[in-house]
Order: sequence, then structure tokens, then C-alpha cells
Amino acid sequence: MSGSRSPVLRETIRVARGTLPLLAYHLERLAEGGVPAAQLAEVREAAALEAARERAGAYKLQVTVEPGGGFRVVASAEPSSLDVPGGPAIVPVAVAALPQLPPRAAKPADRSYWDGPQRLAHLRGGQQAVLVTADGDVVDGGTATVWAVEDGVLVTPPAPPAVAGVARRAILRELAPALGLQTEVRPLPLDELEAADEVLLSNAVGGVVAAAGRGGPIADRLRDAFGARLEAAGDAG
Repeated sequence: MSGSRSPVLRETIRVARGTLPLLAYHLERLAEGGVPAAQLAEVREAAALEAARERAGAYKLQVTVEPGGGFRVVASAEPSSLDVPGGPAIVPVAVAALPQLPPRAAKPADRSYWDGPQRLAHLRGGQQAVLVTADGDVVDGGTATVWAVEDGVLVTPPAPPAVAGVARRAILRELAPALGLQTEVRPLPLDELEAADEVLLSNAVGGVVAAAGRGGPIADRLRDAFGARLEAAGDAG
């Protein structure tokens, strides 16, 4: 993003029985976005304390950080945007430009680039926008990483221009290798997504879900593996 000041960053972190199973990935992304080590340590401590305090009711924490400045941690019991019976219906929405992301595709607090397409998706009867360039390539999901399954291979667009999602990191680094699934990070044309065997959506709070009517065995395996990852952390906590 342009300007001399670092952009304000935001992490939405899943709480599992008082623990934060993916906190290390969130802190890694904050560091990539320009948050210094001393501030990261403060954020880590504050988030862990808030999650433990909110053990009975919190579903997620929203952490807003100004690199080198202040930060705020707010607990919430609101469900994920992916928590839709039968899976979120996806709606392609054209965008005129690519997003201006913080360094290393960290997640900005300013979500206006994604909020407009999300509103359009809802007006058109869906729950998840798939942002598409004039050239027909998928940029990102409105609130989630987009995945296509083609001949057993998981394909997702590069980040940037997509936000480097935390669940995306967990899938690429942990879950897919553990399940023996092949992954590819490359441009994903919309027509390829529409013809895919399965379409998945992922984010740190909602985990992995299949888009409405686009599920299959790989979506089921990844969903269960992500859920087991959260459960194991909750048990340890």
C-alpha cells in the first residue's frame, strides 16, 4: 500500500476452548506486514489472555494492529462468514483493479476492496464473492481463500494479489502434505474454477468448507483435518 506509514493490519483469530490454534501463523503474517518483534510479543500475550478469559463464549478474536504503534483485541461470538447451511453459494464479481496489499500480502484492516463485491454477491443471492479481473482470472474470495480441485490437485491463486490467508498457509504447509494431496499456486481462470471437480473456501475462523453444490471427497477430508487441528489444540489447552 502506498504512503510512508505502514498500513493498519487486522487478524481474525479462531478461538478453540480458550486456545488460539493458529496464532503462530497470524503472528507470522503480522511480522511480514511490518509489525516489530516487541509489538508482536505484546499482541501474543494480549490475545492469549483474552482467549483464556473468554473461554466460555468467544468464537474468535479480532486483533487490529498499527505496526510500531498500538493494537486492539476484541472477542466475539459471531459465527464465520463460511458458516452457511449447505455451504456458501459463490458469485463471480468483476473488479477493475488488483488490491493494494501490505507487504507479503498481509491482511489490511481496510476491507473496502472486498466489502463491495461481498455486498454485490449477497444482492445476487449468494454468500461469497469470487473477485475476477477483466482478463477472467480469480483474484480472491470476498472473505476466504478460493480453491479448485482438478484431477485431485488443489489449485489456489497466488498471494498477492490474493491475501495470504492463515488457513491457506495451514493447508499448504500442514494439512495437504499430511493427507498426501498435491497443491498448485498459480493463476486460476474463472472458467477453470467453474469447471473444477470441487470448489473449496477457507479462512482461519470457518476452516474449510465446500461451496454450495461443489463439494466432494477432498473437501470432506480437508474439512475434517482442519477440524481435528482445532480440536487437538483445544484438548491440549
